[in-house]
Amino acid sequence: MSDFQTTIQTNKDTVSKKCKILVLSLTVLMSFFQVRALDPDFYFLYSLGDYIVHHGFPFTDVLSMHSSMKIVVQQWLSSVIFYYVYSFCGKYGVIALIYICNTAVCYITYRLIALISKNDFVALLATALINYFTFDYFMVTRPQIFTYTILLIEFYLLEKHVQTKKSKYLYLLPVLSLLLINLHAAMWLMILIIMLPYIISAVPVHIESFKREAKGDLVTLLVIAALSGVAGLLNPYGIDSMLYLFSSYGHPELVNISEMEPTSLTGLEGKIFFISFAVVCLILCFIKKRMLSIRFFLMFAGTLLIGLMQYKGIPYFLMFGIPAFTYMLSDTSIKDLTKPFKKIITKRVKILFFILLGICILYLCENKFIVTRTYAQEREAYFYYLGGAVDVLDSYEEPKIVYAGFNDGQYLEFRGYHPYLDGRAEIFIASNNKQYDYFNESLCIVYGKYYYRDFVDKYGFNYLIVNEDYDSYLFLSLLYDEDFELVYSEYGVNLFVRK
Repeated sequence: MSDFQTTIQTNKDTVSKKCKILVLSLTVLMSFFQVRALDPDFYFLYSLGDYIVHHGFPFTDVLSMHSSMKIVVQQWLSSVIFYYVYSFCGKYGVIALIYICNTAVCYITYRLIALISKNDFVALLATALINYFTFDYFMVTRPQIFTYTILLIEFYLLEKHVQTKKSKYLYLLPVLSLLLINLHAAMWLMILIIMLPYIISAVPVHIESFKREAKGDLVTLLVIAALSGVAGLLNPYGIDSMLYLFSSYGHPELVNISEMEPTSLTGLEGKIFFISFAVVCLILCFIKKRMLSIRFFLMFAGTLLIGLMQYKGIPYFLMFGIPAFTYMLSDTSIKDLTKPFKKIITKRVKILFFILLGICILYLCENKFIVTRTYAQEREAYFYYLGGAVDVLDSYEEPKIVYAGFNDGQYLEFRGYHPYLDGRAEIFIASNNKQYDYFNESLCIVYGKYYYRDFVDKYGFNYLIVNEDYDSYLFLSLLYDEDFELVYSEYGVNLFVRK
């Protein structure tokens, strides 16, 4: 190759690299048009972090009024991180943490898809779409922002091991296991689930219709899986943290929580999930027939099943199932897609296309900004008025036995109270707390299956913060009860005081 040709190639590589950086930067920047607010669960996470920093690890509940309940703080490290970030940087520091994690997720997703598909066009397009549909709904002030990052790194390292045959890429996996068990123990099992397709594909048995392909080292993978299991034990709650998923989910009562419901077309997240799957099926009908890869087929099918089981499983399909599917698009290129239109794609058409693309991006950004800003303002307004109710509550004398429901209890804990219930639904189930099924009892009140006065007298509540939509039965009952006085009512938040 001559010096002139070398220079041209170098210039092309430089332009290509700058284009990749530009597209990835644009993908990240689009997320800044989606307005964030603190998730309600943040308030109990902060309170737990505050307690752990100043008093150590609790083994019975320190937030609600049920102080003898056994608990496992399955996201203790996330709680401590949120506590310190909020203490030093406030609300915007916590929200900035979301954007930092989202940037990491975008970059790792791009590197992962580029590695799987060997196709930058597919990697950039898929990364942009995945980020657009996951950021708004799933990147919130909860421990899952760390979970997604850790599991994507694991996926990338496993694929790197298979393609390079180098075991060094697996050495970090036990460390990732250690991080995840302490940051978000409820999802720790995903460390082994992501590893499973690679272990199965490394078994030296050929399956008909599946491609004979590069495989990982079976012995090394099994050793690393065992070490990752051992690393899972290194947490303040031992094996209870590792088994948290089994002890805390799958209860019939939890289906009443929207994110625990089986995925359906009723919610926007469900529509995105099923449309994504439909698009995948449609693409498969038009691409060249390719032999299936065992590990990518298992990854796609497994995360598809997780997404079908619960709404909160949808991001795992989008972040892991879709990248696995891009293996089927490794032969796809812009030239192939535009070949039938070669004669009509002139320089002017290209310019017009990019202008229209820019307009579409601006429209999507504006739409996301308006929708998410409205939602964030409504949430912040609600907690503002909830704070007003707590301010009134502060003015009353002790003792204060406070009722607050599933959506409000965590904010009361943030303000120093010990309410009846909060958003940690799974710990209020008898099989978990070894005491009583408070969550089911709360549902009986919500649905009017438990006479309100028996409930109120059972615990001796003298102050009740009631949401008139969520707790409509309790609200209406107290409103017409002469023994209780409504002293605060704003934005659906109501404070009742026993006379």
